[in-house]
Amino acid sequence: MVNILKPCKTAFLVFFCALRLSAQQELMLHTMSDVWHSNTTNPAFFPENKKFILGLPGFGIDAVHSSPITFNDVFVKEGGRTTVNFSNIIDQLDPINELYFDQRYDIANLGVRLPGKIMLTAGYANRLSANIVYPKALPALLWNGNGPYVGQTLELGVKADVADWNEWSIGLGKQFGPLTVGLRAKYLTGISSLLTDPNHQFTAVSTSSDIYQLTLETDYAFYSSSIISAIDTAGLGVDITVVDQAKKLFSKNTGKSFDVGIQYKVNDRLTLDASVLDLGGKIKWNNQANYFSSHGSYVYEGQTLPGIDFINGVDSLDFDTKLDTINDIFNFTKTAGEYSTALPLRAYFGSSFKVGKRWVVGLSGYVNHRGVVGNTYAVGGSIRWKPKNWVSLGAMYSLNQRSVANLGFHLMLKPGPVQVYLASDNLLNAVSVKNSAAVNIRAGISLIL
Repeated sequence: MVNILKPCKTAFLVFFCALRLSAQQELMLHTMSDVWHSNTTNPAFFPENKKFILGLPGFGIDAVHSSPITFNDVFVKEGGRTTVNFSNIIDQLDPINELYFDQRYDIANLGVRLPGKIMLTAGYANRLSANIVYPKALPALLWNGNGPYVGQTLELGVKADVADWNEWSIGLGKQFGPLTVGLRAKYLTGISSLLTDPNHQFTAVSTSSDIYQLTLETDYAFYSSSIISAIDTAGLGVDITVVDQAKKLFSKNTGKSFDVGIQYKVNDRLTLDASVLDLGGKIKWNNQANYFSSHGSYVYEGQTLPGIDFINGVDSLDFDTKLDTINDIFNFTKTAGEYSTALPLRAYFGSSFKVGKRWVVGLSGYVNHRGVVGNTYAVGGSIRWKPKNWVSLGAMYSLNQRSVANLGFHLMLKPGPVQVYLASDNLLNAVSVKNSAAVNIRAGISLIL
């Protein structure tokens, strides 16, 4: 057993690093079809006139939150230690808030051009996708306790779809005159997952105004594999399983998905492209897979929830009743239960037009279906300058359903056979992560011959 305060702080760190949901969807990387890692956005992308490519590590992170809060709004240094401070953010939260976190490690991949205008690819990557939907009432109650909410009922149910998996891929591309078609099959091995049951997502706290009666109710359930192994609120603890990724390269949690893409050169200047990623993407979790459910109701007479002290490390709760009474209410029953999770389905489209020898302008778009969050989209216009054959600079202005002010950038260098790049859909956020309202950045290195 571990004290719940430590995992709570870890969760706050992960989730509030996600910052603001202003949709940084890697449009900038998609505009760089000659950069090898852009093949992850369209399997038809393959650098022109290149025969062999070894993709070395590449990293991408996209972290966003629906309300305008930053890392430094939540984590404050006081008296030589860092504490959680919700007082700066509660008023800025929406009634319902969304958190999104996507991380990708391209560990190694290979591309080979064969006779007959055929391209073969293979690769291994690790991916993490997290979608969280939570009510404003949850951090408000954690911070303020129930005292300010006498006469109110606070609904606290959280929706979550979190998964971490390995991705083994093999792809085939074929050029038919001006048209290139790319297909990629991916074998998935699940590392860990947490998925809330859409039919059981209710948790509420209410405090009556007459005798200060506190009522706690729950009808809540979730699936978990290799994240939470047990819940014991009587001891105020949670068993958290930390998975060693090196031991999870292959697992019994398996699945598959497919990518398809096209690139069409209309003429020497104009090129069009489109792709759909993770078609049919699904992982079946049957190893260390469990179902946790809680259904109960209990009434306290004249009691309070503690609020701020619980978050920042005070171990005692202001309840006269024993803690095992709380466990009678939030008594999660654990049963073995297989389940499946769907990968986020993504689609890209783009166009580029050469203006002279050194300049290229383009238009790109992106749609993503993200689990409990639903659909998001973005569209952007880009400009690229290649003052030398071995260097490329680019900028992009993009907008989406939540923000109309995203200025991206990229830098690509290719000294000899080595290709290095850095790209972001939002330049200002990439410079100052902890004080920014969103985070998006991609970087990688390849050997191209």
